Amino acid sequence: MITLSRGMNPHETGFAEPVTVSDPPFELLSGVPSYINVLDALLARDLADRLERQTGEAACATSKHTSPAGVALGTPLAPGAEEFHDRGPLPADPVGRAVLRARSTTPKYAFADFVAVSRPVTGDVDPSLFANAVGVIAPDYAPGVADRLRRFNDGTFIVLRGPAPATPPVRREVQEAYGLRLTREIPGGTEFAGGLHTVCGDLHDPDSLAVAVLAVAQAQSNSMVFAVDGQTIGIGMGQQHRLDCTRLAAHRALVWQRRHHPDLLSLRFADHVDAAQRALWRARVAEGDLTPSVRDQLAGVLRDPGRAAHEPDWARTPPLTGVTLAADNHFPFVEVVELAARAGVTQLVTPRGSTDAGALREACVRHGISWIVTGERFFRH
Repeated sequence: MITLSRGMNPHETGFAEPVTVSDPPFELLSGVPSYINVLDALLARDLADRLERQTGEAACATSKHTSPAGVALGTPLAPGAEEFHDRGPLPADPVGRAVLRARSTTPKYAFADFVAVSRPVTGDVDPSLFANAVGVIAPDYAPGVADRLRRFNDGTFIVLRGPAPATPPVRREVQEAYGLRLTREIPGGTEFAGGLHTVCGDLHDPDSLAVAVLAVAQAQSNSMVFAVDGQTIGIGMGQQHRLDCTRLAAHRALVWQRRHHPDLLSLRFADHVDAAQRALWRARVAEGDLTPSVRDQLAGVLRDPGRAAHEPDWARTPPLTGVTLAADNHFPFVEVVELAARAGVTQLVTPRGSTDAGALREACVRHGISWIVTGERFFRH
């Protein structure tokens, strides 16, 4: 049994113990995780493992507050990505590339996130890729790597080791709440149960489809996920209405693309501002809603403080296209298709069962969007 640093809140106590004592799900190498840290680690590991099994590529998933923060494959990055990521030479190792791409989804969430990778962390992976995270879980670590990682966060960085367990034919989850025990039984491999069926168009980016579908299946419902080139760029989750999570995810995808704007890439920061802070500031500007006090803070970290008052011409943002959008459930709103088209979506993935499938299909054809349906829906609460 592991004594946790806290329950969900600091005033609560928490413990973690394996269901099967002889087969614990991970080995704690350093740090003292909290209740939420453990949930984030296991959720992210499951997602990264499923993604590698689906695609055959090294994968990374990061989780924060029990929903995915960023998900990516370790495929090569596009030319010019060095300038966008602002971290010097790009990683050559697939695990390093996956971590870099996943944690670049939203710089705000690349702080105190829990990082999971689907393959061992070798000595070729730059430890700084995990900086500002709260912890990492991996199948294994090359000699000396775990020691270098545990030095982060003043020695409190959490390092967990252990491969994801084999997916059983049926997985059982049990929760006790308010005097009631709730149980659900989950068939293994439900994300692609029954295969994928094309309503219109064609499936043209299987890697981004896998990233988006597996991420949306792990996000708190209602949820929508935008992905491109094998990585997430916008995740909207936990909303009571499907249009709200669509707008939230679309806005985050827009911010991701605005970070490529030449005015943002040309910002020059003071020497004391590290790469993570530079990425965060560019994302804050890309959101387009800086208050006066935040603009003052921005001026304080720029070499040319006058640039803080400059609002970029967002019409010069490089266009975004080839995006995949996945939903955790079917939806009856043509408006979702229209919002998706604005965000450069060319591939839509939903569970089957939309009540107005004819109108949705017509909208997809009109906007040049392929529509693919899966055999299962992916609610998670």
